[in-house]
Amino acid sequence: MSKLAEGEQLFASFRASAEKGDIQKAKSLLTQLKILMTTFDSLPPMGAEGPNAARERTLARDVMEVAVFLSAREGDSDAFQRHMAQLKPLCMDFVSQLPPSPNQSAVLGLNLLFLLVENRLAEFHSELELMGDAERASECVMFPVRLEQFLMVGSYDQVLAARDHVPHEYYKYFLESLLGTVRDGIAECSEAAYSELSIAEAQKMLRMDQRSELEAFVADKYPEWELTADKIIFKAPEACKKSAEIPSMRLIAECLSYATELERIV
Repeated sequence: MSKLAEGEQLFASFRASAEKGDIQKAKSLLTQLKILMTTFDSLPPMGAEGPNAARERTLARDVMEVAVFLSAREGDSDAFQRHMAQLKPLCMDFVSQLPPSPNQSAVLGLNLLFLLVENRLAEFHSELELMGDAERASECVMFPVRLEQFLMVGSYDQVLAARDHVPHEYYKYFLESLLGTVRDGIAECSEAAYSELSIAEAQKMLRMDQRSELEAFVADKYPEWELTADKIIFKAPEACKKSAEIPSMRLIAECLSYATELERIV
């Protein structure tokens, strides 16, 4: 059996394991595939042409696309970045030679979502600019673009609602990290704005269906909050305490007195 045929068989097993969620088996097969692909002269950095060059490059691209999805599923940011870096040359340098990939828009959108979660907005917009009109119009790409717009205008409720409308199953792994950050922001704003909040309203704001979910969130992130049968009582933020200690009226009176004295001197 040729190395290419062996690689195609391994890839079929690798993809099946990744789709089933058998992470350890998939990672083992990925390692074998990476070793095997080092024998392909058609891949970067050599890029040699040959009778099997197109098949080898297509196989390598397909392997790295599934590797990107696997890294997202595992929540491994470092592996995700490595696999994206290995995938890009295959997509950019040989785009005219390879058949279209059904995973292309999903991979591009997933990378945008990752950059958004990491708050790497300059890279986010740079990647978006490199895409063609058809790619930018795909739902997989529009999803992180809309999320970025929601975040820019402070529409946190729409960001939280987005978890019910993910265009691809692998998006939810990075999205959970973003939702956690957004919930923290909503919680901190609520703490600063209110002295207390009903349990029902807090669940609505944080998009939590069960009280137990809210209790776990508070216990983990804000143990100083007091939960009663029907409401949350917030502990005043330290900044508010300090501002309350400032003798505002006395300072205003002194400033007015100084202004009056200066006016008399002039």
